Amino acid sequence: MQKSQWQQLEQLLGDGVTARTITVDQWEHDGGNRRPEPGDRMKLDTGIRFVTRTVGSELHVLETDKELTALEQELIRLLLQQRNGKTSGGATELERQARRLGEWIGQNAASGDWRMEVPDGMELRSRLFDGMIPFLLLREQAEEKEPSYGELDKAIRSFMSEDTLLIPLRDHEWLILSPDRLLAEAEAAEEDVLEGHERKAMLSSLGSGLLQMVSGEWGGECHVAVGDPIDPVESAVQTVGVLRETIQLGRKFHVGMQVHLPWLIHLERLLSGIPEASRIRFVEETMGRPDMFNDLETVSTLDAFFAMDCNVSETAKKLFIHRNTLLYRLDKIKQETGLDVRSFNDAVLVRILLLLYKVTKRK
Repeated sequence: MQKSQWQQLEQLLGDGVTARTITVDQWEHDGGNRRPEPGDRMKLDTGIRFVTRTVGSELHVLETDKELTALEQELIRLLLQQRNGKTSGGATELERQARRLGEWIGQNAASGDWRMEVPDGMELRSRLFDGMIPFLLLREQAEEKEPSYGELDKAIRSFMSEDTLLIPLRDHEWLILSPDRLLAEAEAAEEDVLEGHERKAMLSSLGSGLLQMVSGEWGGECHVAVGDPIDPVESAVQTVGVLRETIQLGRKFHVGMQVHLPWLIHLERLLSGIPEASRIRFVEETMGRPDMFNDLETVSTLDAFFAMDCNVSETAKKLFIHRNTLLYRLDKIKQETGLDVRSFNDAVLVRILLLLYKVTKRK
């Protein structure tokens, strides 16, 4: 290291500095990020630890008990990166910060600490604010061309807003946080505050647009979950957990759908918690004809009927059939099962049966 750089480090770190060599496993065990690079740091009970050099599975680190400001920590990081002949390891500073936040979110989500708040030491915390729309994007077909962070970030910013943040989580999975400005603009355009159902329809539309943009650009099978605006400092971890569950339940109960909404899976979430043996027994005991849902026409008719809130005219339009044809199909279901889906109680029962049958059949 050049003398001037070393002098700067001495000035910043002071006298209480310890040089050590540890393993990458020890770094991660103590709470450090994955794939540590020179300049990375972690908070210890006794101070701060900085990575000065990486050698295979070993890390050369400096530990100091001095209280350092955020600016001083950033200067030390830059000096250590310059010493190793790199500034960002091939990634932009924004990507490095986003990956660090994504790893923190992932660790807390996996351990069940859903109520953890983003710590002050996280660089991106200053760019998180109340009123950000959360999207969870999952690409399944890894054999398709995988976008780089920079490519995906540029495309999403162009589609949504320059203030949008792209945060990598697991492989092929990203959290996207976008300002709720689009919803505010829609309210201004309509000169009224959006009603709850209108806001949810807009969120669904944004999710569909994101899905089409990513699928059209890179191909492959994608899934998107979108939630109500949040304050990510307080609820980023919980939101990721909820949106992951939303995609999981949506894929299980609503095959063919790729945009998944938390407010549309309340019943599915409840049913998924019922033991499998109880689900199977309920289906077998309640269904008049065990093979009724094997008929694709019956299933598609019921799916459309429930999607249209049991409205006969709207369901017929959705299925592109005559109203009398739909009535004939509903009468046939009543004759074979003894359940009339035009009756509220029977409709609830058939809805539950259909969902249970779908998940039970796929076991």
